[in-house]
Amino acid sequence: MNYLKALVLFLLIFVGLIYLSGQNAKQQLMMTLAEQLPQVVNPSLNNAIDESQELSRMSHSLVDDLHDITFVSKLPVDLVASLTVSELNLSKTKLSGSNTLNWQFGNHTLYASIDSSVNFNYWLVVFWAGAFTALGLLIDYLFTLIFKFQPHRQKVSIPVQVMTGKDKLSTAIEESRWFDGLKQQGLIKDLTAQQKLQLVSLKEQQQCWFSIALQQGLNIEQALQAAEADDTLCFDLPNQQVIIHGVPIRLSKTPLLYYFWYAKRKLEAEPAYLNPPQGKPDHNNGQQLAKLMQQYGGHQKAIRDLDEGLKGKTLDQNRNKIKTELQRVLEGFACNYLFDSERDERTARYRYSLKLPASKLKLGS
Repeated sequence: MNYLKALVLFLLIFVGLIYLSGQNAKQQLMMTLAEQLPQVVNPSLNNAIDESQELSRMSHSLVDDLHDITFVSKLPVDLVASLTVSELNLSKTKLSGSNTLNWQFGNHTLYASIDSSVNFNYWLVVFWAGAFTALGLLIDYLFTLIFKFQPHRQKVSIPVQVMTGKDKLSTAIEESRWFDGLKQQGLIKDLTAQQKLQLVSLKEQQQCWFSIALQQGLNIEQALQAAEADDTLCFDLPNQQVIIHGVPIRLSKTPLLYYFWYAKRKLEAEPAYLNPPQGKPDHNNGQQLAKLMQQYGGHQKAIRDLDEGLKGKTLDQNRNKIKTELQRVLEGFACNYLFDSERDERTARYRYSLKLPASKLKLGS
């Protein structure tokens, strides 16, 4: 990535130097010609019998004289080797184009159009583009260092020699961004010395679980336990919730029981379940799931629907409800507790199973 950044920066600077130097050279050429052309052309026209013919002759003559002009840049770095005037037209009628000049001759105006090209010292362009690229990368690196260390500065400078162990512990906690965020949300107020010690020892992922637990309404002690809990998915059906990594998450009853059904299949080493085809509900598994719902107090409507068979659409809807609720609470961690899917090549339908291994599943709290 750093090489790509350097290459892009080099190319931008290279093109920029070429463009700026070329424009500067052409501007200086036009300024020089604006001053000198009238001094050369006007005296010659004074003695001409046919002004148009004389202008044509002078156009060709001047192109030969201006074919290769040594150029001295007004920029700090001279990147232009020479200027080549490829075409110069003198006329008594107005000429179109961006590189045109006009001046007064007697009672009428003369016009000149100039086409030119710039010859660069490319080795100098490459050298300076490389130098500016190196400078740009150095500045970028210095800014990165500055911003990297800035958040870790202490708000109040306390000499290390006079800081007690308790002071250092408090300072370490206060400097943590995630801790500041929790304080601002009012989730953390008073901490005991033991709790502070536990907080400091939490790893980054444990800090995330600690934050999730607090946001779910757990107290400090419970949140610390959740942060250090095993990575398991436990079903607490009497309380209509699952407990993930020690964090309780309440689910609607029907999605919860479908979730439980998938977990039960995983624990019993059943294969990933293939969604039934549209219009052909799975009566066998529908009856099993209906019994499960009757056993744990499922909604009567959900049970009646299952009496007609298990439908792929119903499974999809409940998996989506589970996903929505877990993502609301766990955010990025939710994917580990959702479903793996696999397309069946023969039927083009999908098989689904819980992503979590059976060893991390518990069907009772």
